[in-house]
Amino acid sequence: MQTNHHMRGIIYASLAAILWGMTGITSQYLFQAGGVNVAWMMGVKMFLASITLLIIAYSREKNAIFDIFHSIKDVFSLVVFSLFGMAGVQFTYSMTVHHSNATIATILQTLGVVLVIFYSAVIFKQWPKRQEWIAVITALVGAWFLITKGSLTSLALSPITLIWGIFLMITQMGNSVLPINLLKKYSSEVVSGWAMLVGGIVFEFIHPVWIEVPTFTPLNIFNMLFLIFIGTALAYYLFVLSLESISSTEATLLDTFEPLTAAILDLTIMNMTFNWAEYLGSFLVICTVFILAYQPKNKKM
Repeated sequence: MQTNHHMRGIIYASLAAILWGMTGITSQYLFQAGGVNVAWMMGVKMFLASITLLIIAYSREKNAIFDIFHSIKDVFSLVVFSLFGMAGVQFTYSMTVHHSNATIATILQTLGVVLVIFYSAVIFKQWPKRQEWIAVITALVGAWFLITKGSLTSLALSPITLIWGIFLMITQMGNSVLPINLLKKYSSEVVSGWAMLVGGIVFEFIHPVWIEVPTFTPLNIFNMLFLIFIGTALAYYLFVLSLESISSTEATLLDTFEPLTAAILDLTIMNMTFNWAEYLGSFLVICTVFILAYQPKNKKM
């Protein structure tokens, strides 16, 4: 029974990562071919996905989902996490996809782990271990191959893509470190649901839903519904469920399916082409996750 429970967690985490990878391709189509404004989609997506997550959370926890509002400090932490973490990373990811493609955006997002390592060194005085230094060097070398396509004299990515990619890495770090204290007191569904709702409301002020309404073609509608309910709400819910059966290290390792899914779909559906340097760079960045997740047998405790 315990083996089945563990396997269920692995399946949930893998499906979540695959859905996130598919979301990148969905976003790429909507922003580049479907004529959908990024800010408009952010408000609609986060608002509807948050309602879905909060309904799920209420079915499990009832009125306890409102306990987070009993503390002004927790409300402040929630707003900061939403703006500079959850909403921030989704917006910068979408803008990176808009100016490049899903594969590039997902790989750049993965590089956020490098910033998390340095953040821990500065804030918590946790100097990187040898394993973490290897991961950082591997990630940076991979990023160099990805950004330059192996050229010593030019960049393969546009300046605007690099700018949004840097913001993506920063917000990815925020998405990892900002909710730590909240998650010690409240469930992931509650924190994610309220953070998405805050982000959705903020984006509705930035870009109200009735301005620059996109053309609702059948393909646009299908991709929007997939992005909101499958790639966002369901993916987050599956990832949360996986943490009840497997460790966060295992879940992080399985998140490697996200860039792999995005790359495969980019090659097969979006007809993207990559040279040897981009393949090598993507491989090295993905290896970063495996390096950080690896634990020698005599050090697992």
